[in-house]
Amino acid sequence: MRSALPLLTTLLLSSVALFATAIAAEPRPNILLILADDMGWGDLRCHGNDRLDTPVLDKLKSQSVELDHFYVSPICSPTRSSLLSGRHHLRLRVINTTNALEVMHGDEVTIAEALKPAGYATGCFGKWHNGSNHPSTARGQGFDEFFGFNGGFFSNYFDPELEHNGVVARRPGFITDVIADAALAFIERQRAHPFFCYVPFNACHSPMQAPAELFAKYRQRGFAPMEAAVYAMVENLDYNTGRLLAKLDELGLAANTLVLFASDNGPNSRRFNGGMRGAKASVFEGGMRVPCFIRWPGRLEAGKVVAEITQHVDVLPTLLDFAGVSRPPGPPLDGMSLVPLLRGTAKAWPERTLFDVSGRGGKDGTPLPLYPGTARTPTHRWVHDGKQEYLFDLRTDPGETNNLLAQEPPLAAKLAGAYERWFREATAPTAGKVKRFPITLTDGTELPVPNAELQGGARFFGKGWDYDWATGFDSPNAAIVWNLEVPRSATYEVTVLHTAKSAGGLVRVEVGGNTVQGAITAAHEPPEIPRPDLVPRWEVPDKVFRPLDIGRIVIPAGEHELKVTATTGVEIQTVKLHRISAAK
Repeated sequence: MRSALPLLTTLLLSSVALFATAIAAEPRPNILLILADDMGWGDLRCHGNDRLDTPVLDKLKSQSVELDHFYVSPICSPTRSSLLSGRHHLRLRVINTTNALEVMHGDEVTIAEALKPAGYATGCFGKWHNGSNHPSTARGQGFDEFFGFNGGFFSNYFDPELEHNGVVARRPGFITDVIADAALAFIERQRAHPFFCYVPFNACHSPMQAPAELFAKYRQRGFAPMEAAVYAMVENLDYNTGRLLAKLDELGLAANTLVLFASDNGPNSRRFNGGMRGAKASVFEGGMRVPCFIRWPGRLEAGKVVAEITQHVDVLPTLLDFAGVSRPPGPPLDGMSLVPLLRGTAKAWPERTLFDVSGRGGKDGTPLPLYPGTARTPTHRWVHDGKQEYLFDLRTDPGETNNLLAQEPPLAAKLAGAYERWFREATAPTAGKVKRFPITLTDGTELPVPNAELQGGARFFGKGWDYDWATGFDSPNAAIVWNLEVPRSATYEVTVLHTAKSAGGLVRVEVGGNTVQGAITAAHEPPEIPRPDLVPRWEVPDKVFRPLDIGRIVIPAGEHELKVTATTGVEIQTVKLHRISAAK
């Protein structure tokens, strides 16, 4: 008897082709992708938080298909890179939120880069956090327009200094309102043809700053300052989401605009989260399960709930599928299109196991830690938090309180083995070791200290996050080191942003066999800049660093280490390189 497999394969391929043709025949939808920052699953009234007001997002949920078990990574940059590329962040070497381990390589194909050839205008408004130097910036990764900031957090939410296509200027207002203003202007300008508007708000990330009237409202409801500030930012985000949706209505675009709302990880404090275990940075359920609503009026069933497990890597293939756009050639995707689930046309759905890890760092060449990590099946979650192993049946124990490791050792061993195989395969390109991408020099390149390796006793003033600086130049071996990729030999002007306890110190820059140094002519010990923090910040304080122009240096083409050393009493935040001519 002849096998039925060839016939089944032919029928399946024909069905896929007809489905793709049907989608392509429809008008291509505009896409509005809104991403909250550090907002948990429980930060919505519609998810049971009845002391919080989120009327817009509650209504959006009722108008949308809800992915009820939508998972992201436990921290920020990994989620953003996976969401934009459809590939797991571990493959992308995006393994942390700082120290150049948040950088997504420019060769990765993003949603924006896939949509542009199909005639989409592309704009990103808010927090990028996947690289601050071209080609790893938003504009280097396919966005025509970028308005916002590149780092992991922003220091002052009132009248912020934000970048617009390379130009930094102060913008009056509260940062979430300002970001929404820019996105609204983009939608207005691009109303006549398809657009992809990506709005990664930075609410409700720290530092804890919020509109005063909203903060007072939640304090009056009995919340401690931390929760009051978070909920004030969430309500303001809800309001600005409403402004974006109202603009679609005003312009007659709502019917042909697909709106996707999600968050980048679990909540950034211990607060209501639907009884789930864990928060941001945790590989338990509460650190990774977030809200996800997808609305397309008349095309997707309002109020539908999808129970199957889904993940951030599914966003790219899903959006491209809805748009009838093929992804340009590139490495294989980890995600899958959710269109059949969303449309309700899936007769069967493959059983998946979703893997992820928590953030990790280290020096280049050191082994990537295997744990903390997790494997999530449709029914169970296996977790190794770095100290202990767990197995939970989420059908009966959604709060992950009953460790079944001793009762179900075969299942635990099976998931542990699957996780280890996935981890080894995903990290194979770097042999399971930490490996940063070098920073590509352009006409103007800024090298912030958090993206460097500190050696010989030099240390970060804080934790190596944004706005941090290097101190501890008490020995001749103390140094800051960046890895550079130089496309062509050129002469650069070097400026160092610094503080100094006294005049007479030196700053020295070495790269590619050449050296330049400058003398500090005056002390500069700036005070902390007051900021409207509602809760003491855990990031470093803000202060003004003085520029020191130390001269010109020739940097030859190729890969090089740029090393900065200084004398005792000097602190360094950033090195700026401005190309002035090609080297002779």
